[in-house]
Amino acid sequence: MPTPVTAARQCLTPEAGKALDEAVTVAKRRGHAQTTSLHAVSALLSLPSSSILRDACCRSRNSAYSPRLQFKALDLCLSVSLDRAPSSHNNVSSDQEPPVSNSFMAAIKRSQANQRRHPDNFHFYHQQQQQQQQLQNQQTFSVSAVKVELQHLVLSILDDPVVSRVFAEAGFRSSEIKIAILRPLPNLFRSRGPPVFLCNLPEQPRRGFGIGLGLGFPFLNGFGEEDEIDNFRRIGEILVRSKGKNPLLLGACANDALRNFTDTVEKQREGVLPLELAGLRVFCIGKELMSGDSEVVSLRLKQIAVIVEECVGPGVVVSFGELNGFVNDEDGGGGFGEGVVRELGKLLNIHYDKFWLVGSSASYESYLKFLGRFPSVEKDWDLQILPITSVKPAESYQKPRSR
Repeated sequence: MPTPVTAARQCLTPEAGKALDEAVTVAKRRGHAQTTSLHAVSALLSLPSSSILRDACCRSRNSAYSPRLQFKALDLCLSVSLDRAPSSHNNVSSDQEPPVSNSFMAAIKRSQANQRRHPDNFHFYHQQQQQQQQLQNQQTFSVSAVKVELQHLVLSILDDPVVSRVFAEAGFRSSEIKIAILRPLPNLFRSRGPPVFLCNLPEQPRRGFGIGLGLGFPFLNGFGEEDEIDNFRRIGEILVRSKGKNPLLLGACANDALRNFTDTVEKQREGVLPLELAGLRVFCIGKELMSGDSEVVSLRLKQIAVIVEECVGPGVVVSFGELNGFVNDEDGGGGFGEGVVRELGKLLNIHYDKFWLVGSSASYESYLKFLGRFPSVEKDWDLQILPITSVKPAESYQKPRSR
């Protein structure tokens, strides 16, 4: 049963409530029976005071097409979907507001749950729960007491299958938009297919590998697979930073991209890294972590500590592999995971100029679970999220033959 707008508004902060009011206005203007997530998307994209969704779309869009062209495709796809929404056939007063649909209200409820579980908000809601128990003598915490912020509301709306389909038709990916909202990143280079409504346009030529990419990557001159080369380049750009220098690859192909990168660096192939990091040594401890053997992991970390101490080259990068080694253990983290996180953080703190960490996560949910178990790890490890959208086999990397 649809939820009255006044009841839904009570669950939102003033900023999120304003977005809801704009969505109701869109539904009302179109004569629709209910206010849905699509109306909210339409309102968020046109709301001048809040550009959170449009900015995220700009950062995650398909770089093969101009922003104006792709946003036109998005507006067209959104308009077509809204035209299919059922209209109100009842003679209702113009003052009545179209109620919030079940799917939109479910997004609000998901936002409340996610906001409560977020590490930054845990202590606040825990204190709020204790106060409510003292005042009302209740044993459970009322979810409705959580006021949903606009960012969390947008993230939950993007999980709606109908919304995801509209963005996909315009050439966007909801998962990448969510990452752009949570972790703003520089413009990313992609080679995805064109949006559905742009598929009849002539294909634009691919940009040359070595043109305008900076950092002097010598392998970018006409060989190797484009997606894999792009992954190597983006990882290298993060490694040379002075802050946020330890990449965490995120996406369904992240583990393959990490394995390709470490294998190629381990074989000392020329041009994989920026020139200032040439000769960087790599050590992989993912298998040891997945085994859960604390003695083996401890011994391995001690060996790495000695190597870093005696290293005369640019330094050492340690691949801790998939985050499943930390979040899927039976004891819920325990001393083993905490010990590894602490020791790696200590090595990074002592040898910051010549020590790096790199890892991967197949999903953002695993990453959030990792943060929930180790709330300070993002700061202690100086992590930087790096979305991975495509990958090619490592065997495709070939050094050009001399003639």
